[in-house]
Amino acid sequence: MSASPPKEIEKYRVDAVDAALGVLQLIAETPDLGLSEITRRSGQSKARVYRLLCSLEASNFISSTPERRTYRLGLAALAIGNAAERQIDIARIAGPIIAKLGSGTGETVQLRVRDGRNSLCVAGWEPERAVKVLAGIGGSRPMHAGSGVVLLAFQDEAFREALLSEPLKAFTDRTCVDPDRLRQVLAHVRGQGFYVSHGEVSPDLISISAPVMGPDGKIIATIHIGAPTGRVSESLLPTLVETVRSAARELSALLAASRSAG
Repeated sequence: MSASPPKEIEKYRVDAVDAALGVLQLIAETPDLGLSEITRRSGQSKARVYRLLCSLEASNFISSTPERRTYRLGLAALAIGNAAERQIDIARIAGPIIAKLGSGTGETVQLRVRDGRNSLCVAGWEPERAVKVLAGIGGSRPMHAGSGVVLLAFQDEAFREALLSEPLKAFTDRTCVDPDRLRQVLAHVRGQGFYVSHGEVSPDLISISAPVMGPDGKIIATIHIGAPTGRVSESLLPTLVETVRSAARELSALLAASRSAG
């Protein structure tokens, strides 16, 4: 049984979205239902259900027979399902490595993947200490700051240039929002294979990130630790960098093996 949504989320629910998702779920569970049966099962009016079906079909989340008598999932739903499966699979495989990295460093660990033009946290680990970075699983933020810089650095040039052509948000006075300077940073990250962010997302935090790469040489995710700046001395930094890079290499190898076995 799934848990109820938190109260702060429940307060902002949109009825039309809930109705559309309910119809989509019905079609996912029982393909080839017709308008009348979807109406009966959903408890909505026939006119409203038809409007929802038209909207979902226009967005390719569902498709209908030529006579528009029955409905099943469309290509957009397939793409989302495949993306969710990949993210869940990555999180499952990464779990032990994330826990080992977190317990070994005593700091918060995040695994982030590309989510459009943002980075999305799909897995994490937090230490049992009062002052810590929150893992924030499910949190999404722009790729040009913090650990997202690693994800951005290893994207193809066309994607990088498209992102850099847009206004970039400054989270703190240390966030790099100058496109030319950021291009230099990204090139440096590709060369050294890791990134250390000092206060780019939050003034008093530091993160150390490394890329998780696929056998094809393309980036899959980034793994990083986040900590209060005061806990990471200059003498400790090289050790933490190598620890994070080692975890990234281990996860890259595990994901490659998993895909080969599949």
